[in-house]
Amino acid sequence: MFEKIRTNIADGVLEIVLNNPAKMNCMGFQMLRELDEIIGQTETDKSIRVVVFKGAGDRAFSTGADLKEFQSLNTEQASDWIEIGNNVFNKIESLSKPTIAFINGYAMGGGLELALSCDFRVATEKSILASPELQHGWLPGWGGMTRLRRLIGEAKAKEVVILCEKIDASKAFSLGLLTRIETSKNSELDKLVSYLKSLNPVSYKLVKMALQDPSRTTYGTDLQFDVLALNSNK
Repeated sequence: MFEKIRTNIADGVLEIVLNNPAKMNCMGFQMLRELDEIIGQTETDKSIRVVVFKGAGDRAFSTGADLKEFQSLNTEQASDWIEIGNNVFNKIESLSKPTIAFINGYAMGGGLELALSCDFRVATEKSILASPELQHGWLPGWGGMTRLRRLIGEAKAKEVVILCEKIDASKAFSLGLLTRIETSKNSELDKLVSYLKSLNPVSYKLVKMALQDPSRTTYGTDLQFDVLALNSNK
C-alpha cells in the first residue's frame, strides 16, 4: 500500500516506519503524503491506542528533507513543500492518541521536527539530534522553531536552531528534548508504550487538548472543560 513508509499494528500499537534507509530516511513529497494518509486513518481507528514512529535501519530516525528533491523545486513547489510538511506534522501533533518518536541514530532537520510533533521522544544512547537548516541558508520550515520554543524555552531553542550543533542523547535529555533514553538494560520504549496503552483514550484526548491550548486558564469555559472531562468517565 505504501512505498516510503511501513506500517504494522499489533496489540493496539501502530508502528510507522520511515522507509528510506539508503538515504537515512530523508523525507520527500511521497513520504509526506503517505504519512498524511496513515495519520488520517489512525485518528478514526479505535483499535489503535498508541502510535510509534521509527526509522528503518540502524543509522537514523530521519535526517530530514530530501535535499536533492528540495533543491530542485521552483518557488511554487517550495511553498507546497512547506505547507504539506506543516500540515502533516500539525496532524501528528493534534492526533488524539499518544505518539512516540523512537530515535535510533540521527534525527536532524525535518527528522527532528517530526519527532517534536510527537508527544514523547525516546532515543538510544548513540542518537544525535540537530537542527542544521540555518547553515544551509534556510529555516526549519515544518514547525520546529515554534515547537522547540514551547518545549524548551526561547534561550535553549536559540541554542539549537542558531548554533546548529550536533547534540548527543545525554545533552538532548538535559535540554528537555527527550523524554527517555533507551539503554541496553532497560527498554524505556516498551515501558512507556505499556503505560500509555493503559490510559483511558477519552481522558488522554482531553488532557492532550488542554495541555496544548496556550490560552488555557483556570476560569470559565476551561473550568467547565475539566468538569466535562471528569464526567466523561462516569
